[in-house]
Amino acid sequence: MDQGLKELLEYPENSQCADCTEPNPTWASTNWGVFICVQCAGVHRSLGVEHSFVLSCSLDNWSKEQIDFMKARGNKEMNALLEHSVPKTIEVPFGSETDRDTRDKYIRAKYIEQLFYKKEGRTPNPPKRMKRIGSSSSRHSPPSPSLRDAAMIEYIGIIEVELIEGKNLIIKDIISSDPYCKLTVGLQSRKSTIKKKTLNPHYNEMFSFSWDGKDKLWIEIYDHDDLSKDDHMGIVDVDLEFLKKGDGEERSHECWLPVTHRKHRDKQQGELKLKLTYRPIN
Repeated sequence: MDQGLKELLEYPENSQCADCTEPNPTWASTNWGVFICVQCAGVHRSLGVEHSFVLSCSLDNWSKEQIDFMKARGNKEMNALLEHSVPKTIEVPFGSETDRDTRDKYIRAKYIEQLFYKKEGRTPNPPKRMKRIGSSSSRHSPPSPSLRDAAMIEYIGIIEVELIEGKNLIIKDIISSDPYCKLTVGLQSRKSTIKKKTLNPHYNEMFSFSWDGKDKLWIEIYDHDDLSKDDHMGIVDVDLEFLKKGDGEERSHECWLPVTHRKHRDKQQGELKLKLTYRPIN
């Protein structure tokens, strides 16, 4: 994660989702300048990029201009405008326990229709939410079980990733590398075993992820070092939507994928062989 984003997320006013106050938001609407949770991010994405351009704080690449814009806005300032006058009759989302319909209606009213926006003659009436206890917990801890369980409601199936092997990976030690993989889908991360002194590792390991039908699979490859920070060896990103095809059937696909440089994506640094399987929840 960019250091500038880390600092912004440490601000108390950005420590909760701008829409439902769920602690530790890890997503952002970059054209509104607010930090949001994974569930609200799903609603924002459904609005379309012309209304809300959503980025992951940890997985996506951010421009300096986007970070500067977030720095100039933030949850406190934007909510002072967008939630200036919320009628008492409006059901306000509160954390992961909020159902999708309530969350959707509120976010559309707030950003698309701007029903609560600060205007001349409107009496200030910010939304009333219960006070959270312990919401200042570490921003670097994994999401709580309650958040993960609630997020499952939004998921459409399971993605199984069989990490088979790699070939022609780059040298990070003197003559070889000790590669391992970090696999991420949404908020879920898994880590493979470390393969010693090889540029052509054989893993044959299986990983499962709950999937919302939109999140990509990201695989980052590292060289393990005992005495220093692990070196980055490359990245693979996979758009998984081709596995759905709209028929709701289980589908598998085996393939070799290029490993590229983290910043210079046209620079290939080896290949990974994967088998991807989509299993609908129903």
